[in-house]
Amino acid sequence: MDISVVIVSYKSEHLIIKNIKKFNKNTRIFVIENAEDKTLKEQIENKFRNVKVILNKNRGFGQAANLGAELAKTKYIFFCSPDNIISNNCFQKLEKIADDLNDKFSLLVLSNQKDYTDRLKKVEEVEGISCFLIKKDSFSNISGFDENFFLYYEDIDLVKRLLNNNNNIYKIPVKYHSEGASHNKRYNYPLELNRNWHYMWSKFYYIKKHKGYFFSLILTLPFFLRSIFKMIYNFNNPEKRNIYYARFSGLLNSYRLKKSWYRPNLKIK
Repeated sequence: MDISVVIVSYKSEHLIIKNIKKFNKNTRIFVIENAEDKTLKEQIENKFRNVKVILNKNRGFGQAANLGAELAKTKYIFFCSPDNIISNNCFQKLEKIADDLNDKFSLLVLSNQKDYTDRLKKVEEVEGISCFLIKKDSFSNISGFDENFFLYYEDIDLVKRLLNNNNNIYKIPVKYHSEGASHNKRYNYPLELNRNWHYMWSKFYYIKKHKGYFFSLILTLPFFLRSIFKMIYNFNNPEKRNIYYARFSGLLNSYRLKKSWYRPNLKIK
């Protein structure tokens, strides 16, 4: 297929090479390295001639994915995270499905172990996606990912905008295996704080974007109040308290229409 692969990497040095090895050596791969790891760039590019590693200041998944899509000059773009390991003959299967559909699709969503489908299924409702093939034209026509999202909901937003523009999306009987997390486990706690902050910020922003401020406020207010209660309840447990404070802070900043400014502190003691 006329295809490029885009992988957004952040503290994923333990997985990225395992991921790359699953692709054909002739497939062009762009790794957008959001941790700006120069050692990883040298290691990968010295080992794989078909891979280009771009050291990128971390502005979130969406910005990095858009950068990779801009670099790709192919008809199709295949997006996957470092922890998404494709199955054997994945691209041959994708090519056959594209032919069977007479190329009348915009996006094909691969299935993981939990949501595997043994048949082609048209997606008609908004849902999250992780490992997928998209036509570059379809991606460009809706301006790619919304870069206001730093983390979470950018994939759901992409699917919603594609469906709103009458694009055909299919979930397909092609598997990938998820390793569970794309980052090094030594950073679990600071990245857990990061995830909680951005999940709540993005949740409010996504609903506000598509349904308005008031509706989003009503839907997220229970999460806001619960985070306050949980902070008080876990007053003597700093780690849990900080997680709920991150949720509280993410929502508060979103309510105040602040940009998603929070970034993880990865200085491990």
